[in-house]
Amino acid sequence: MFRRLLALTLFATALAGLAACGDKEATVSQGESEAIFVTLGELQYQVQMSRQLNPADSGDSDLLAGVDPTESTLGADDLWFGVWVRVFNSSDSVATTADNFKIVDTRGEEFEPMIVDESNKLVFRKAPVGADGGQYPNPNSAAANLPTAGAILIFKLPNPVLDYRPLELEIESSEIPGKKASVTLDV
Repeated sequence: MFRRLLALTLFATALAGLAACGDKEATVSQGESEAIFVTLGELQYQVQMSRQLNPADSGDSDLLAGVDPTESTLGADDLWFGVWVRVFNSSDSVATTADNFKIVDTRGEEFEPMIVDESNKLVFRKAPVGADGGQYPNPNSAAANLPTAGAILIFKLPNPVLDYRPLELEIESSEIPGKKASVTLDV
């Protein structure tokens, strides 16, 4: 009986050791929801939230500050859409955030974010992210301290695009050609 118990204990210990070998966290480059961190290069991206923006609301109109005046008017069939993103760097070297984003619908239609001037401090911009726990936006910035806790990407979308969900945010970096990450937006 003692030998049998000893054999079972050794077997269980060996199984636990083998199971631990599979504990390495896989790199995720496609998130099925906004809560998932996706990796592109050395950086992890998280969509904090996404939603339609209302330019008649004072808070949302502030988010739209700095949009090119020639693009700032919505057509009868357009809507403003915001995606708030945070970035983390757990590597031991400084890395630069992605510089190419787009929303893609189920038809394959692609939409790029609006160009926004430097007066808007809440907009996502290409930036270096410090090593060993660095974050973007900077934890002391206005963007990081809003309830959304991220920098915003602003899109002008045709209203019918909402009929072609799920929408996906694709993230690419000109510094890492051929690689991309994506997140399904909770619209």
